[in-house]
Amino acid sequence: MKKSLASLASKTGIVLIASAALYTALPTGAGEFPDEWTWDDKPEQRAGHAALEGKPMPRLNLSSCMNGMVTASDIKGKVVIVDFFATWCGPCMRAIPHNNELLKKYKDQGLVIIGVCTSDSGQEKMEETVRSKGIEYPTARDPQLISEKNWGVQYYPTYAIVDRKGIVRAIGVQPSYVERVVKKLLDEPPPK
Repeated sequence: MKKSLASLASKTGIVLIASAALYTALPTGAGEFPDEWTWDDKPEQRAGHAALEGKPMPRLNLSSCMNGMVTASDIKGKVVIVDFFATWCGPCMRAIPHNNELLKKYKDQGLVIIGVCTSDSGQEKMEETVRSKGIEYPTARDPQLISEKNWGVQYYPTYAIVDRKGIVRAIGVQPSYVERVVKKLLDEPPPK
């Protein structure tokens, strides 16, 4: 599968990451982390994100990868942060150094970070942003906003955190709480 994804990416510039087929979905309840840890300030926002929690991670439909490409086999058995950001978003830009620090601190324990530049404006500045802000993790565009839709992104940044089994455990997490979620998930035993 890795070879076919790499071959597709090199031919088309588009990377699709799907993990549902790689993992056995185990029931995990939505809402295991406090709602106050999210940016969700409307019941419909929280309900949309809660509907994704406890389920296999939705597919990412990305292009124009920088800092390497991440495939489904690269994330198998890892805790994954998916950072949906916009190049014009101040809180997104302020979170980048913290993302880089998290990656350095937990990479050897199994953390992967994927930056997804989304929004209907500003994606043309992704490469410049990656270089000027020093993003050290794989980052790609969501040109057709498919990933944004699949993951219920309603604001920026939207952090989604996926466990080692490929299950979305939290989405909409504020940057100041991401590390707490990551530490809990890294402490869980890896899948067999």
